[in-house]
Amino acid sequence: MIFQKVGAATCEGWGFMLEWIRKEAVERPKVIGALMVLIGGIFVLSMGWWGFSASRSAKSDVIAKVNGVPIKVDDYSRDYLIMKDNYKRLLRGDLGAKILKDLNFPGLVLRNMIYRQLWIDEGRNLGIQVSDQTVVQEIARIPFFQEGTPPVFSKNAYVAFLKETHQTAESFEESVRMDVLVQRAQLFVRAAQTIGNPPPQPQGTPTTDANAERVRLQNETVEALQNQL
Repeated sequence: MIFQKVGAATCEGWGFMLEWIRKEAVERPKVIGALMVLIGGIFVLSMGWWGFSASRSAKSDVIAKVNGVPIKVDDYSRDYLIMKDNYKRLLRGDLGAKILKDLNFPGLVLRNMIYRQLWIDEGRNLGIQVSDQTVVQEIARIPFFQEGTPPVFSKNAYVAFLKETHQTAESFEESVRMDVLVQRAQLFVRAAQTIGNPPPQPQGTPTTDANAERVRLQNETVEALQNQL
């Protein structure tokens, strides 16, 4: 503890999806940003606030596999119920009921789980690591765990939360670590893609030196960003 971690469908080879995400991150950052905010919010709730047990039976049914990582039925069912409840809170009245009816929730939930795992894999492939200190800082920022004026982290509030949600500190802290990993992977990919697509050079401008300089700047920026992560 830091302060005291439908039918079986195989979804291997999701590299093309990461390529799409990378492309969208540059061309339509607002769209991909909104998508990732949604995904992040859903998974903070599902894996954190509602508890995430890493001790589930190995015999659980598997809905899908993302690069060999299984998405299990019990995890999917939990996220489905939480996500639908969140939408019901946000979308009220006749219009909200119609939207909820038209949405393909089973596919939406599974897609969100796949996106998250893809970003986790991408972050690991990039060598991004999230230290225990960073996890501590992220948890300490959560208002739910703060008390007093000015608000400061309360260990008692944190421990009470873990008991109420029937989870271990390790499982919650690991979910926070993965959230940070996803955020950093998105930042890293967007920065690298943006640097790799500079404005077009005016006609008649020498390109050899410009290209060399662009590559140098790209390498330096990516290296600097990696060091900061």
